[in-house]
Order: sequence, then structure tokens, then C-alpha cells
Amino acid sequence: MNRFFSYLNLFPMPLWMAMMFAPRHPLTERASRSSVVFGIAAINYVIGLALALRAGRNGDAQGSFTSLDGIRALMSTRQGTLAAWAHMLALDLFTGAWIYRQCHRLDAPTWVRVPALFATLMAGPAGLLYFLGWRVFGRGITTMDDQE
Repeated sequence: MNRFFSYLNLFPMPLWMAMMFAPRHPLTERASRSSVVFGIAAINYVIGLALALRAGRNGDAQGSFTSLDGIRALMSTRQGTLAAWAHMLALDLFTGAWIYRQCHRLDAPTWVRVPALFATLMAGPAGLLYFLGWRVFGRGITTMDDQE
């Protein structure tokens, strides 16, 4: 279980780093659109979910998806926590890749792309909110560096 957790944390990092620090590299472009990358992230979640459900069947948790207490019970196990973490990592990566592609399409400055991606990596919706805020309110703002 600890190895799977370590793998889950390491798996998306090359793409996150590339989107932040090598945004124009062809491999970054390709990976940000790759069904394989997002498919593997989804498979990681399905594996985590299967482990959590199996633990619940074995009596480790009497949980369900139909009540708050049932979800709490599922997530109170190591397996449930791992499934929730895999879920967050998969969706954050998907969201981060969308932000990256939108930044590329809109020619967003570095001061938008990097913080939005970092915040998405660390706190999911916070990075999305930052990017959407720039898209709605700040697209006209540039700096001298952005004009070069």
C-alpha cells in the first residue's frame, strides 16, 4: 500500500513539471493531451477504489456512497484514503492539463500559468479559480517581460 501511495505521488510529477517549466516542448504538448496519461491516472483511481471496497467488504469499514457517515467510514481506512487521494490526483492532473492548454491557447503569461498550475497541484480547485479569475478579470494585464 505504501509503494502504491509513493507511485501515485510520483506518476504525475513529470507532466506537472513540464507544464510549468517546459511549456513549449513538444513532449509537454503531447503529454498534456494524452489519453494514455489520463487513462493511467483513472486506472490508478479504480485500483484504489477496488482496494477500498474490498476492505469494506472484509469488515474494515461499513461504508457506502449514500450517506456522509458511509463515506466517512470508507475514507477512514487506509485503502479509502488511498482511493480518495488517487481520485484527487487524477482530477487535479486533468484540470491542470486543461489549464496548461488554455494558457497556451490564450498566450497567458508565466505569472498566470505557473501559479495556477502549482495551486492546482497543491489544492486543486484553488488553482482553477486563480486561472478562471485571470481569464475573466485579468486578461488585459501584462508586464514588460510578457511583451518580449
